[in-house]
Amino acid sequence: MRPDNEPTMFLVDKDTPGVSVKRTPRYTHTFVYEHPEFLFQNARVGQDAVLGRIGEGYDLTRDWFTEERLMIAARTIGAAERALRLAVDWAKEREQGGDLLMNRQLIQGMIADSVTEIATNRAFTHQVAWEFDQGGDRKTLHAKAATAKLAASEASNRIVDRCVQIFGGRGYMRDMPVERLWRELRVDRIWEGTSEIQRLVIANEVGKRGLDDLLSFTAGS
Repeated sequence: MRPDNEPTMFLVDKDTPGVSVKRTPRYTHTFVYEHPEFLFQNARVGQDAVLGRIGEGYDLTRDWFTEERLMIAARTIGAAERALRLAVDWAKEREQGGDLLMNRQLIQGMIADSVTEIATNRAFTHQVAWEFDQGGDRKTLHAKAATAKLAASEASNRIVDRCVQIFGGRGYMRDMPVERLWRELRVDRIWEGTSEIQRLVIANEVGKRGLDDLLSFTAGS
């Protein structure tokens, strides 16, 4: 028997009596899907609306977070690579003070740091995704996905910010792809668990079970 206070998830149709949309906030990003706020007032559903089993809501949420955080890691590093390619192309053709931006050491430093962060985060994200496909301990994979999401989302924001800087004033214009990437990536340090929450997930795993599983490269079972 599971304790009565353990959470349970339900699939509720938006047309169910008692369910209404309170508001649909407008966000900085321009993604096509929205995040409306729903109100549930005396809404009732049947047994067939339970997702999984009664009391397994947290397990389902953790599984969802593992996959979603890996997706965010992959997407943000892909976006960072796109921004860096645009910035490098610009630096190779833009002249300032009689020389190309690409030949300026401060610009070279930004590019080198960005290459390093993209390569390392992409490799780790691939590793954790592969381990997830092999199967394994769910709690360890949950913490590893949090590690990938934290590292990649933070790195991608740094990278795209550098790319805007390389473009100068043009990088801040709405018709430039790097401006949109800079604006869109900010939310990835917030949703599906803020960077602060990722740090708590990782640290709690270390505190409970040590470093070995988190720092290992395992094939699962």
